[in-house]
Amino acid sequence: MKKYNFLIALGLVTSISQAQYSKEKHTEYVKTLASDEMEGRAFGTEGGKKAADYIANHFKANGLKPCVGNSYLIPFEHKEKTGYNVCGIQEGKSDDIVAFGGHFDHVGNHGKGEDKIYNGADDNASGTSVVMALSDYFKKKKPAKSIMYMAFDAEEIGLIGSGKLVENPEFAKYLPKMEVMHNLEMLGTVSAFGEGKVYMTGSDRSDLKDLMNQNSCKTFSISDDPYLKQNLFMRSDNVHFYKKGVISHALSTVNMETQKHYHQPNDEFDVIDMDNLSAITKGIGRASHKMMKKNIKAKYKS
Repeated sequence: MKKYNFLIALGLVTSISQAQYSKEKHTEYVKTLASDEMEGRAFGTEGGKKAADYIANHFKANGLKPCVGNSYLIPFEHKEKTGYNVCGIQEGKSDDIVAFGGHFDHVGNHGKGEDKIYNGADDNASGTSVVMALSDYFKKKKPAKSIMYMAFDAEEIGLIGSGKLVENPEFAKYLPKMEVMHNLEMLGTVSAFGEGKVYMTGSDRSDLKDLMNQNSCKTFSISDDPYLKQNLFMRSDNVHFYKKGVISHALSTVNMETQKHYHQPNDEFDVIDMDNLSAITKGIGRASHKMMKKNIKAKYKS
């Protein structure tokens, strides 16, 4: 099993978060979240809390405002265990919100044999790292709209964390102003469509895919969901925002027909294609930035 030195020290987190986006910093985020020290990031475990603290420290270093109260951590209880959603907001020129989210939890360290830790590099250190990296991307920009960054706990046991979050009265006040929530889910591999290309779950439900492609660049594009029969749209954290009327889809690259690492101990950092993940992150950032400046808003189809 590959080891990686744990990078949660506040001083180091601060130092790697000072500049704008870079692939090198982004690599550190994935490696740290998928390290053995995180113990598979299962809900209600010490490893899961370490991951939540790591993300919260990153949001603090980037100068985000806590979404609820004075802490980036928003605790919740489920079956006598405590979980932590993480949320920070970058205030823009308006209080309309463009949000990015992804679950950081995974399935723990219950493996058999020598490799017991399910590191979850693709699922979903990759998506969570994009949320963190986008806070770098927009850090020195002056966005036309406010940007919210979220990391959800307890997705793996039934989308619990995101469900608890949208029902939190202090958080729910943001929902009427939330124009879109991009759910970033398993983006660490090259998709069946090629490099720099993602697919959008439930892409037939809204015009978001077309709008993002119209405001994209040559190195990034979004394809239709090729796995509609698997109903992926309803199987990740976007579903709770969708039920509240927010435009919300998941962006992903995982090939559901050929992948061999989903919920397996081999989902380690060497699964991740960082060049591709970097291109995707910058592509999402560019398209979102253009849409904010032009005040382009997606809508669900009737």
